[in-house]
Amino acid sequence: MAAPAGAGSGSAPEPAAPEPVAVERRGVGRLVVAGVILVLVAVAAAAGVLVVATHGLRHKTLVTYRPAAVFSLRAGDCLNSSQNGLSVTILSCATPHQAEVFATFSLSGSSWPGAAAVQQQAGGGCATRIAGYLNPQLLNAGLTQQYVYPNQEAWQAGVRTVVCEVSSASGPLSGSVRNST
Repeated sequence: MAAPAGAGSGSAPEPAAPEPVAVERRGVGRLVVAGVILVLVAVAAAAGVLVVATHGLRHKTLVTYRPAAVFSLRAGDCLNSSQNGLSVTILSCATPHQAEVFATFSLSGSSWPGAAAVQQQAGGGCATRIAGYLNPQLLNAGLTQQYVYPNQEAWQAGVRTVVCEVSSASGPLSGSVRNST
């Protein structure tokens, strides 16, 4: 029998080369993805609980249109208006005031005709009514007419009223502009 090379020569046997160790990592990637998904689900659940806890489960709120006070004005009312013209304070015509209502009338129709059509009907309707209300001595007094008409939201709530007002460009009115005869 032949001795292996180096045997008996007095040298120590060479250590055997370590065998490579195979590490399987396939399961680690799946675990990381599963962990991230689990964390996201937990965060979403916590957010849902927080929303319910802080806001509760509320019923739907029904919002109904409330007509502006200006649509309840009548001919002969003297008033001061807010900046948007929808909030008014009715005053005695003997005190200085911004405007006087000279007419109100209703527009016809069931479906919304559009802003331009409503504005045209309102302007024309007020223009035909001012001469019958205004004191003839004031026809050339520099008075101007304005009108308030329903927008689409008011129209859909059933408001068809146009309010015609007269005012002075030079300042407040004092007394009524109504024809007294």
